[in-house]
Amino acid sequence: MTESRTHRRICGSRKKSRVPLSNLRASDVLRLVLDNPRRLDELAGMLEDRDRCVRDRAAATLGQVADRHPDRLLRILVRLMPSLADDSAYVRWHLVYILGSLGCRCDDGARDLVESLAARLEDPNRIVRVTAVRSLARIAACRPGPVEEFFANQKREIPSAVARFIRSARKSRARKDGP
Repeated sequence: MTESRTHRRICGSRKKSRVPLSNLRASDVLRLVLDNPRRLDELAGMLEDRDRCVRDRAAATLGQVADRHPDRLLRILVRLMPSLADDSAYVRWHLVYILGSLGCRCDDGARDLVESLAARLEDPNRIVRVTAVRSLARIAACRPGPVEEFFANQKREIPSAVARFIRSARKSRARKDGP
C-alpha cells in the first residue's frame, strides 16, 4: 500500500521548530549564529533575560562573534549599549571588549563608543576598568581623533596606556606622510 498524497503534503509543509538559543551550550549557539546571521538578533535579545547565566553566556558568545566577524555586530550595536549597565560584571566586561573590537570599524559611531568606554573607566569592577582602557587604546591605535577629542571636551586626562597608542598612531602616520 502507498501513503496518501494528503499525508505527505501535511508533513512536508511543516516547519522545523527552532530551538531557543538560551537552551543551548555556548559553542552550539556560536555555531548557529555564525551559520545563520539572522539569529544574531535573538542572541542580542538574550542580554535582556532575567537569568544572569543566560546573559553571561550571551555576552561571552557575542565576544566570540566579535573576534570572528565583528562587522556582523555593527548592525546590532544599538541593542548592546544598554547592557553596559548590567549588574553582572561579566556581561559588562564582554561588552566593553566588543566595543573595542568594533571601534575601528565604526565610522560615525566612534565618538559614541569612546564615550561609553570612558564611562566604564569608573566601573566598580577592576577587570571592566582594565578592559575599558585596552578597548580605548585599541580605538586610539586606529582612530586617535575621537579619543583625543572626547577627553579634551571632558577636560579629563587621557589614561597613559591610551596616550601611548595615540602617540604611536601619530608617529606611524607621520612616517607614511613623510618623505
